[in-house]
Amino acid sequence: MCRDPAAPPVSAGGGSPRLPSQSCPPGGLHLIFVFQVDPTYTGRVGASEAALFLKKSGLPDIILGKIWDLADPEGKGYLDKQGFYVALRLVACAQNGHDVNLSNLNLTIPPPKFHDTSSPLLITPPSTEAYWAVRVEEKAKFDGIFESLLPVNGLLSGDKVKPVLMNSKLPLDILGRVWDLSDIDKDGHLDKDEFAVAMHLVYRALEKEPVPSVLPPTLIPPSKRKKTPVFPGAVPVLPASPPPKDSLRSTPSHGSVNSLNSTGSLSPKHSIKQTQPSVNWVVPMSDKVRYDEIFLKTDMDMDGYVSGQEVKDIFMHSGLSQNLLAHIWALADTRQMGKLSKDQFALAMYFIQQKVSKGIDPPQVLSPDMIPPAERNAPIQDSSSSVGSGEFTGMKEIDDISQEIAHLQREKYSLEQDFREKEESIRQKTNEVQELQNDLDREISNLQELEAQKQDAQDRLDEMDQQKAKLKDMLNDVRQKCQEETQMISSLKMEIQSQESDLKSQEDDLSRAKAELNRLQQEETQLEQSIQAGKVQLETIIKSLKSTQEEINQARNKLSQLQESHQEISKSIEQNNDALNGIYGSSMTNLADISEGIAQKERGNFGAMVKTELK
Repeated sequence: MCRDPAAPPVSAGGGSPRLPSQSCPPGGLHLIFVFQVDPTYTGRVGASEAALFLKKSGLPDIILGKIWDLADPEGKGYLDKQGFYVALRLVACAQNGHDVNLSNLNLTIPPPKFHDTSSPLLITPPSTEAYWAVRVEEKAKFDGIFESLLPVNGLLSGDKVKPVLMNSKLPLDILGRVWDLSDIDKDGHLDKDEFAVAMHLVYRALEKEPVPSVLPPTLIPPSKRKKTPVFPGAVPVLPASPPPKDSLRSTPSHGSVNSLNSTGSLSPKHSIKQTQPSVNWVVPMSDKVRYDEIFLKTDMDMDGYVSGQEVKDIFMHSGLSQNLLAHIWALADTRQMGKLSKDQFALAMYFIQQKVSKGIDPPQVLSPDMIPPAERNAPIQDSSSSVGSGEFTGMKEIDDISQEIAHLQREKYSLEQDFREKEESIRQKTNEVQELQNDLDREISNLQELEAQKQDAQDRLDEMDQQKAKLKDMLNDVRQKCQEETQMISSLKMEIQSQESDLKSQEDDLSRAKAELNRLQQEETQLEQSIQAGKVQLETIIKSLKSTQEEINQARNKLSQLQESHQEISKSIEQNNDALNGIYGSSMTNLADISEGIAQKERGNFGAMVKTELK
């Protein structure tokens, strides 16, 4: 049931956002969803299918990533119908200059535009993807140089490309940048297209044009602008060389009244079979749609067939061995034309997918349900007999003419084979001649370098002769100076000898002086010892004098005390005498004698005491 166009956008339970202006998809978008991205009516689109479809909008990967995040907000990894419509509306916003956000979903803008020649429902704007800056005439010239360098498996190593680049006389940093830009797949080798890019950059640099730091999109070869699809479970590998089988080699195509014509359209009978495939074909319809998209991208010349060179990268990217890929090619190339139609390519991709994802080996021969529906009622012929075979009409004249045409076509095919062999032989001879010419050029270049080196050596030899003459003059001057120095050295030696004799006499005098000095030092030592002993004795005497002086002082003190005592006694005696004289006058004379006797006695005792102290 359709929502009200005026209702705002809603998101139920945080799910996918709703289209604001129309919840029900318009008829055109519904058909796009059904026929382009959901042919099996599952109601959802996987990430790889959606990415493959959205890339047709021409928007950058950053914008497409933002659109995916908004269309799948829950991170489910797929888009339902509503999420797919949101993505388409956001693509339209981005293509018309609006910001990629949910608020712009209700803007009135033109529908999104996608580049897809297989869908009449989508608007196909003019595309510049096929434009290449390398002109056709330049490419032809560069291809001739490429072939002259004898590529191995369609690749040139750096050693073979280096002389060509060095001949340009450009700086090494410029040539290094040219190599980095032209080696687009970074395998260390250049194929024919990469070599053309390198030569184009060299010629532009010689015309004083700057070498870009990043390879512009217009310089990327058309064969390398599309990313090779990755098979589920496959291990990406870098193809070292194309499959060696002849079945993978591109051969000239020959049209027939019942096969694809030069524009890739079908005759009425085959168009009916092509648009109404049998339901019992082993290739599922969903896979067939995906393989057809890959086929349209791979068919660069738009002739309705893909050659071995065109599908080489796709097949080798599966990681299968070259022998197995050659067997798958032989099974799919039912008419042995050396190239595959859209159904044959789908069958080959189916076998590869079965081997990569499920490990199922391809059969040895095709079963009836494996043969493409468009070829089940047509006889399988080789490439020579299928040309101009025609159908029998029942009229003898026309049948004879048809048989004669077929015979002429077979002769033409044989002649073309002979012509290709001769052409290959001529090319090999030309390569040999070119290689000899290159060797001659290298030898001439080496000879010129040797001549230049010889001239440089002669110049250096002349300079060395001049330096030799200068060195001889310098040597004579040095010899004369050496003689003068020798004479001076002789006179100095004589002076040294005389000085040595004087020095010897002085040394003898010095020895005698040293001996005398030692004797004096010994006497000095003895005197110092004597002085030291005298000092010890002197100190002893001083100590004794000090002690004696102290005793004398003590004796003096005692003498003073005795004198004082004596004076006191004398005073007391005088007093007593005076008293006695008053009382006993007659006895004074006796008393005086007694006092004098006492005094003499005391003086005698004091003298004896002093002597005792002095002793």
